[in-house]
Amino acid sequence: MVEKNIREDLAVIKKIMLESRQNFYNVGIHLVVWGGIVILSLFLTYYSISIKYIVPEYCIWIIGFGLAWTFEFWQYKRYQHGKRVYNKLNRIGSTLWMSLLVTMMIYGIFGGVGGNLVEGSTGIIAGLLAIGYFVTGEVIEMKWIKYLGYGWWIGAIILFFLPNTVGILVMALLMALLQFIPGLILTIKGPKND
Repeated sequence: MVEKNIREDLAVIKKIMLESRQNFYNVGIHLVVWGGIVILSLFLTYYSISIKYIVPEYCIWIIGFGLAWTFEFWQYKRYQHGKRVYNKLNRIGSTLWMSLLVTMMIYGIFGGVGGNLVEGSTGIIAGLLAIGYFVTGEVIEMKWIKYLGYGWWIGAIILFFLPNTVGILVMALLMALLQFIPGLILTIKGPKND
């Protein structure tokens, strides 16, 4: 009897893990949109700092984040009544990424507005992204997602040794390689091809 309960419990855990892994493919479009907006904002920030002052950098980021959040709310409304599966692991993953995103936004926007954005800020942001990818990859048992975390950590180390203006361009490259392109892969591959 006890052995049967253990097998049933393990089957339920395995099912939850599989559902979480399959649902992660739905995140691909979010990675593409956020990655694209961040890449564009980084290039506009670089242009504004290095070449020609357009508007304060924090305005670029407020507009960028506003567009990204508009997309998120649209996606939420679009799929609110759909057949999305939310289990405990999905909630943990969502909470992790929401916490990291809010932390990065507070640091980036309010640090910029307050004039306290430090040299090497791109390295700090890359380190936060590394945590998200590393933990997510471990939880959903997708090694290549976990390896993206290693990529972000290596990128963070490199960013700490670069001047801020060059760091902005390297951060855009990292965002393209470690978020935008993986988001495209997830979106194209889809959960059925796992």
